Amino acid sequence: MKFCDSQLDNSTQELFERLEMELREIDDLRLVDTAWMTCQEFRDRLEPVLISVRVRGGRVTHSSESTSTSVRVRP
Repeated sequence: MKFCDSQLDNSTQELFERLEMELREIDDLRLVDTAWMTCQEFRDRLEPVLISVRVRGGRVTHSSESTSTSVRVRP
């Protein structure tokens, strides 16, 4: 819902910058419900954040994936 709100008050960039800062110390990130990824604008804004987690050596998985299918990228 914060994404929808941010579109109304033009704070979307700030929302994703804050999200990226909050995820800087995260090693493992699990996306539980990815239905919201069908929104192209949301996905376009979230993907760079997920890439940032992976580049730092973190792991991003979807709840439907088993741990063995997770991809870990090291810089």
